[in-house]
Amino acid sequence: MPPRKTTTQRGLGYRHQQQVKSLKSRHIDGTPCWWCGKPMLLAQGLHGDHTIPRKRGGTIADRLLHSWCNEERGDGSRDHLRPALQLQPTDAARKGPTLYLDWP
Repeated sequence: MPPRKTTTQRGLGYRHQQQVKSLKSRHIDGTPCWWCGKPMLLAQGLHGDHTIPRKRGGTIADRLLHSWCNEERGDGSRDHLRPALQLQPTDAARKGPTLYLDWP
């Protein structure tokens, strides 16, 4: 199995990394994930996501998703089936860590 490509090798170089850094600096823990609807925490390893998928020419990472949700979203062709709209957890969401938030 070949080694996993770096972000730069995948076309996600310095500009993308700066966009993600900016998104993370403004992130508020507990904000719902656009894909699954569950709370996002920085400690979960959030990924920058492109609203307009890279496959369709998107170049700006303009939101954060759980890493597993971003991988499941892929090229965005199934956005209309995202679990947040279906009210059903995804296999990927089930694989994520179980976290508890102390809600007021």
